[in-house]
Amino acid sequence: MKIKKDKFKKIKLHPALVFLILTLIVMIISSVGGILNLETSYYNVNPVTGDLESRTVVINNLFNRTGIQYLISNMLSNFITFAPLGTLIIGLMGVGVAYKTGFLNTLYKMIAKIIPRKILTFIVVFLGVIFSMFFEVGYVILIPLAAILFLNLGRHPSAGICAAFAGITFGYGANIVANSLDSTLLNYTQTAVTILDKTYKVNINGNLIIMIVSTLFISYIGMLVTEKIIIPKLGKYTFDEEEQEMLKKEPTSREKKGVIISLLSIFIILIPIIYCIIPNLPFSGLLLYLRDTEYIDQLFGENSYFYQGSVFIFSVLLMIAGLIYGLRTKTIKSNRDFVDGMDYYLKDLSSILVLIFFAAQFCQIFRQTNIGVFVFSSIINFISDLELTGIVLILVTFLIVIISNFFLPAASTKWAVMSPVIVPMFMQSSLTPEFAQAVFRAADSSTKGLTPLFTYFVILLGFLQIYNKKKNDTITITNALSLMVPYTVAFTVLWLLIIICFYILGIPIGIETNSVL
Repeated sequence: MKIKKDKFKKIKLHPALVFLILTLIVMIISSVGGILNLETSYYNVNPVTGDLESRTVVINNLFNRTGIQYLISNMLSNFITFAPLGTLIIGLMGVGVAYKTGFLNTLYKMIAKIIPRKILTFIVVFLGVIFSMFFEVGYVILIPLAAILFLNLGRHPSAGICAAFAGITFGYGANIVANSLDSTLLNYTQTAVTILDKTYKVNINGNLIIMIVSTLFISYIGMLVTEKIIIPKLGKYTFDEEEQEMLKKEPTSREKKGVIISLLSIFIILIPIIYCIIPNLPFSGLLLYLRDTEYIDQLFGENSYFYQGSVFIFSVLLMIAGLIYGLRTKTIKSNRDFVDGMDYYLKDLSSILVLIFFAAQFCQIFRQTNIGVFVFSSIINFISDLELTGIVLILVTFLIVIISNFFLPAASTKWAVMSPVIVPMFMQSSLTPEFAQAVFRAADSSTKGLTPLFTYFVILLGFLQIYNKKKNDTITITNALSLMVPYTVAFTVLWLLIIICFYILGIPIGIETNSVL
């Protein structure tokens, strides 16, 4: 008897339910670890004395009375303090005004007249890498801007989302200037160096050359993956009537002038903002945290007013551009039109908010159990007993970080545990601490976007769902991962090739810095 295949259709679980199930699984695993009294330790360098100190990691059992009480009492705070929530709302307010007034549509059409579509894809990935220095700005502002760009090009908006997300996430270790990642890693690298050499000074620009080279290659490979794999995989996008009308409409001279005036206005506004991040000038440094001694910390450190307010600054710039354009082209006729623009994108935020709620619980519960740190510390302890040198040391380090990304995405946490072991091993193998740091940041970028534990993975899911025209079909975690796998494979191979080439050829990896001591 013939059985219809429809009866065996795979059930697609909504991502929110998957996050809930994963939370329960993590709690059960934590209970097993707690019952077995699993614990491990890792070494940390005391920044004051320079001595190695052992820190014990115990798996916290959250599948008990105390754990359940913690979960229930912290649900609200987990949701409210979850990083993407507030920044997403602020970012989309600016994007909404710029889109609703027509500023972005006209701007993109003007750009598309002079720049080929493939080059625009390259630019999206490139900007993703650059905006990774601001981190949150890329995810909550660049991603929707990329979706709107592809929409105006008559292409699937999700391709723009994937290209931007890939650039920000898998290109996180690259850039064209030293930034917050360099500052964070440098502190741990410097303390790890003191184990063997208290006089060695780690160069803040020690990874700059390899970063710049990686940025260009990543942008190009990201463009190829998007054009050759992602766009065909997504298939044809069904444009609704409003979108079709928008595609057919050619910008008028009034609208073009509106864009030019808006861009000039933004340029003028940027001048005082730039002045505020330049130190040692009269009345300058307003956005810098001047208590830090290094400029990179003043600009990109955790306490930096510029870094903390970067999403707000970029969002306001978009609002101003949309406002000026709207007043010029009469798409804004009253203050209500301006406010309506702010909430235009927020109307699609309800589904993302549900995802963020469950993702926040999952990420925080996993962090609270210490499972990720426990597993990673155990691996590092195993590696520390091996006598690895040269290319084998590089490959093993790269592999460890790639694997650890799936259960411990935070770069600072991984490097804090790893650096006291890996940096001395590199130095004993006649490799510079800066090169150890370069290997780490390359591997850390390769697979970061392939785990639901990555805080901003939920943003990818949310935006893909916004542009999903199959209303009875949900974008699952598996769907999102399948779109990211091609980028991961391509970028992992690319990152590894870049690292090996710099090592074998002896090319300087930074300013006055080589891979070999």
